Amino acid sequence: MNLNLFRTYMRVVETQNLSRTAEEFGLSQPAITKQIQALEDMYGVLLLERSGRKLKTTEAGEILYNYSRDLIRSMDKLDKAMEDIAEDRKGSLFMGASTIPGQYIIPALIKGFKQEHPHISISMEIADTEKIFNKICERELDIGIVGGWTNQRKVDGFPWLEDELVAVVPQNHRLADQTSCSLADLKDESWIFREKGSGTRKAVEELMIANNFNRDNLNVFMEAGSTESVLAMVEAGMGISIVSRWVIRPDKPQTKLHYLKLNEKEARRIFYVIYPRQKVRRKSVNYFIDYIKNNHSNS
Repeated sequence: MNLNLFRTYMRVVETQNLSRTAEEFGLSQPAITKQIQALEDMYGVLLLERSGRKLKTTEAGEILYNYSRDLIRSMDKLDKAMEDIAEDRKGSLFMGASTIPGQYIIPALIKGFKQEHPHISISMEIADTEKIFNKICERELDIGIVGGWTNQRKVDGFPWLEDELVAVVPQNHRLADQTSCSLADLKDESWIFREKGSGTRKAVEELMIANNFNRDNLNVFMEAGSTESVLAMVEAGMGISIVSRWVIRPDKPQTKLHYLKLNEKEARRIFYVIYPRQKVRRKSVNYFIDYIKNNHSNS
């Protein structure tokens, strides 16, 4: 039995409108119509009929709506009961993170979380912010931690942790004896940028726009697919870049790199925790959301 047919039917009855239901479900109107027709074929009766611009239930349609509502409620309760039992024994968590949080911040959090919830197995994918957002939209991941926000009706989330952008130059650079600089000090340099889709790149471009700093006039030497690649290129003397302060590791001095604080007040961004927009989540997901809210949160 395909419960989605009954969920769709219930919503059509409640909205009295196919196109509105299609929009809410992220489907085409013909796809919604096909699902209603499938139910009518299944029971051999007409379920809906038009009354002006609205759809009204037939006698059979009203009966099906009432039973569908009871069915969905019962199945939701059953699913939750079974899930609670399963999660208490062994839960799972599918995470995604953009480069900076995935490589520099989240590992320590996962270690602490696993100490509190050793029964939950965790897998983590690291990709750029855009890819993680897309996977959250498609519900391929339970939770994502990214370096930028995109308005997307299928995604919920909250601001989590503030980040600071800093300039990085080779150790023998003309600015290596300074502790801070402005964007204007870097305008004639060769630049190394992250790839399109990166949260760091988006934050840097927004910083430049806010300060009327034209990226198109820069000498962009290369674009790199990871922060580690950017740092390696800067270390090799290929150019300069702007990166997250989280890449600075006091416990592992990088003698061939020098970091400078940016004077621009906009050299800040927020990391966000994101997850699919849904009414019910697995306990393991809620456990991690609660845990991360109490660790490094800005709220």
